[in-house]
Amino acid sequence: MYKNGKSVGSHTLVLIYSSGRQPERKIGFAVGKRIGNAVVRNRVKRRLREAVTPLLPEIVPGSRLIFIARGAITDASFKEIESTVRRLVSKAGLLG
Repeated sequence: MYKNGKSVGSHTLVLIYSSGRQPERKIGFAVGKRIGNAVVRNRVKRRLREAVTPLLPEIVPGSRLIFIARGAITDASFKEIESTVRRLVSKAGLLG
């Protein structure tokens, strides 16, 4: 996926994506140790999951997405994360 996928990014997130032939969507989150300790990383993952959940019905079936957090995400509000996720998925052309 990292080699074959395409990517779009912002200052808080990177989205690596590809579209497959299977009907189900697969979404993953990567938050490295540079982001902070386990508490901070888990909070970031929870916020990302919560930001992606409302978009699930709109995402094209068969999509594979990996959201990679960047350091600036720890200072971002939930509204900023939510709008960034929507913008990246839309920029990737995965909203149906």
